[in-house]
Amino acid sequence: MRNWDELIAYSATSAESEDLQERLRLYNVFLKLYEHHRGLLDEILDLENSVSQTLAKVSLPYVQGVMVGRQVYLLTNLLQGETQALTQPQQTWIIGRDPRWSLIAIQDIRLSRCHAAIRYVEGQGFCLVDLGSSNGSYVNGEPVRQAVLKDGDQVRLGSVAFTFFLCRSARSLNSLSDEMVERLNQVVIATASQNLSEQAIDPLPPSETSEIPTLKLYDATSGFMC
Repeated sequence: MRNWDELIAYSATSAESEDLQERLRLYNVFLKLYEHHRGLLDEILDLENSVSQTLAKVSLPYVQGVMVGRQVYLLTNLLQGETQALTQPQQTWIIGRDPRWSLIAIQDIRLSRCHAAIRYVEGQGFCLVDLGSSNGSYVNGEPVRQAVLKDGDQVRLGSVAFTFFLCRSARSLNSLSDEMVERLNQVVIATASQNLSEQAIDPLPPSETSEIPTLKLYDATSGFMC
């Protein structure tokens, strides 16, 4: 190697060659599976589709403390999996298993009846306070009795785990230009027209399709086909 640039170029070329060979091996495995074990491949594809549909229905639990002007409230999807804005006169939100005492009641056997509270303290922000729970309260894996919550903290109460987000301010953005509004409207109209056209075309029966199915589990092979 005559210089550093040539060494870098050689290393990059070598890495690309190894990556291509790996994609070729994966693609060959996929073809053999398709040719000799079509039933197994169909089962894998069905399983992948089932998992994808299940994950699509899963919502990531979160709590967001919002402070905008003098208004303070929580946004969360811990209740019935639907995002709700929760205000409270004392700016204190009790989390636990018993709906008679807990404002955010969650049926989890590892939650105490009144497990913990999230309260807003002027000058400090949102604080997590453990209320003498049996299984403890944790922030970022550490047990706490009281802690000021920060943006991105991972909180666990019993078996209930959620991410805490913090919103301290709101901004009013500029209006869109007439040109941008027109462009947006054109895209919306074009997309709606395309959807109507696609609905008007009858899809081919499965027996008339001959393409090899795409296996998302091997995304690395897709680059080889491009």
